[in-house]
Amino acid sequence: MRNASFKIPGGVAAGLLGPNGSGKTTSFKLILGFIKPTRGKVYVFGQDPVKEELKVRSKIGYLQEKPIYPQVKVWTLLRHIARLRNVASQDVFRIARLTGITRYLDFNIKSLSRGYIQRLGLAIALLGDPEILLLDEPTANLDPISRKEIISLIRDLMSELGVTVIIATHILPELQQVANYIVFIRKGQVVEYGDINTIVARYRVTAIFRIRVSDPRRLASKLILFDKIKAVEIAGDTLLVKATGEDVDEIQYFLREIVGDETRLELVSSELGELYEKLAGLN
Repeated sequence: MRNASFKIPGGVAAGLLGPNGSGKTTSFKLILGFIKPTRGKVYVFGQDPVKEELKVRSKIGYLQEKPIYPQVKVWTLLRHIARLRNVASQDVFRIARLTGITRYLDFNIKSLSRGYIQRLGLAIALLGDPEILLLDEPTANLDPISRKEIISLIRDLMSELGVTVIIATHILPELQQVANYIVFIRKGQVVEYGDINTIVARYRVTAIFRIRVSDPRRLASKLILFDKIKAVEIAGDTLLVKATGEDVDEIQYFLREIVGDETRLELVSSELGELYEKLAGLN
């Protein structure tokens, strides 16, 4: 990392983006206090993660890209880690329910699918109720169904626990389902960071809105007539509307005028692939 400076506010789902070797894993190690910066300062909740190692790490849950677990039963491993973190048994069961592994507590870890090994990793990261989750490639090497389930689980955990999530991944279509904040790193330098909506507007990247209505086809036939709308996709009672990201607030107001106040309208995210290409091409 070289002269890198960025902030991630609490309560967001932040995507840590950048080419291989850009500094994403190094950023995680700095946040955890595994390595000490040669220059500058790192603060987590206003504390130095090296000097205040135990205080900081007690607030962080970490899922590594390729975790290696001993060949023991799921319950044995969870209870062992719970004792190390001074976590009560009832909290272990609570986390097991949250991550969907209750029925596998008596299974040997080697018998779990990749998807459930990732669920186990999330359960381990959540023991002790951390305030930040660091997830390094959480859907890597999973089949499409398992990837979808893990992304859905991350969304549910954020909603239920209010935990801040920082995700390093190369699978952008999945990241854009959960991220509302990004940090883009290239060659050890921070190119951009901040709220996705703000960056979308700055780089004129496609914004994606989700609209739930009783008659999606009728609404779709209206929306496609407007220049601001680039594409409309129908999935059941839901429309995914892709619009030019010149001014997200203006477009949201524009859509609200069409669909009315009673219709559920939400900004899902932006085309992160499009944004990634623009940021990667900056000098």
